[in-house]
Amino acid sequence: MSDSTQYTILLAAEESEVSYKAISYAFDLCSRLNTPYSLEIVYVIALNPETNVPFLHNLDKANNLDILLDAKKPISKVMERLKQCENIYPNVKYNFKELEGHGVVGKILKDYVENHKPDLNLLVVGSRELDGLQK
Repeated sequence: MSDSTQYTILLAAEESEVSYKAISYAFDLCSRLNTPYSLEIVYVIALNPETNVPFLHNLDKANNLDILLDAKKPISKVMERLKQCENIYPNVKYNFKELEGHGVVGKILKDYVENHKPDLNLLVVGSRELDGLQK
């Protein structure tokens, strides 16, 4: 890897112990790298797909608003964990992004990687593999 090439890491985070371990792993890894890196941490919010049926469309919009509001607490818990890692690894720099999409979390993440991270070197995922109402 040349000096001008960045090692690109994407971490998909959620509110779970498995995810918190993945966050710690990513911070520890980045603290040990001897090459430039880019660490992006995403929290995926899976919204209901939009429908063209007038009555259902309004229900989907209301439900999606609830999903967005319900995501605030888990996102703040992830942010708390990131702050803890910042204190342990003060030299590790990262970007945090809330990634909204329609459908299931796995597909939203896959589409994001394919469309926005063509040079991704490492994907770190800590997940309970729960979608939607299971969370």
